[in-house]
Amino acid sequence: MTKMNKESITQVSALLVHAAKIDEIYSEHEKELIKNFIESYLNKDNVNEILQEAEKIENNSNQLLNYTNKIKENS
Repeated sequence: MTKMNKESITQVSALLVHAAKIDEIYSEHEKELIKNFIESYLNKDNVNEILQEAEKIENNSNQLLNYTNKIKENS
């Protein structure tokens, strides 16, 4: 993937949260994996903030299709 901005990272993170919740178990290990993804693009100061926003998006979203477009754009 190319360099992504904060919005793109948040949206991709929402997809990762969604994938982690598919089995109805959202573990701390899965959260850490998502945090590692976020850290690979942004500094550590924003990790928890972005993860919280991604979780909020995932909880409020019935359709995550728009976020898959971000992945395609950055592939």
